[in-house]
Amino acid sequence: MSLLVRKIDKSKWLQNDIISGEDVSADAVTNCMKTSGNTLSTWRIDNEAQIDDAVLAIVSAHQHLDTIDVVWMSQDQLGEEDIIMQDAPGLTPVVDLVDNHVDIVDLTYKSLGKVAHCIVKCFSDNYVKRYTRGSLKKLLRTAIESGRLKAERIAPSVADKL
Repeated sequence: MSLLVRKIDKSKWLQNDIISGEDVSADAVTNCMKTSGNTLSTWRIDNEAQIDDAVLAIVSAHQHLDTIDVVWMSQDQLGEEDIIMQDAPGLTPVVDLVDNHVDIVDLTYKSLGKVAHCIVKCFSDNYVKRYTRGSLKKLLRTAIESGRLKAERIAPSVADKL
């Protein structure tokens, strides 16, 4: 069972008590589930032990280095909800992770709501993890030192922080 990792803003999701059944705030949907071409970007991993890989793919492409939160959802569960997923090359400078990218495609108001429901379930199942700037720096440094990531391929504003 593959997992799909998505960066979110935890504070937006917890504006309301979603774990107790309150409705998801509009800020969570509009800020964390912003689509382009009715598509939402995620990163596929095989298990929870690989979450760092998905986070590396995400942050290595960022222009700034800030604390982030991620959730991971079951790809099978999304499929059961008739959510359409499509492999697509990811925009990351970590070459060995480019093919781990999955777009959630053909999203509509209804299907986006189903994805939001899956994210709420991530909160109730504790499938949420915070990465501080310090932990992200360590992740990036390790990738650079191992040769997995070339320092010149990350944004200068991020490289300066390392």
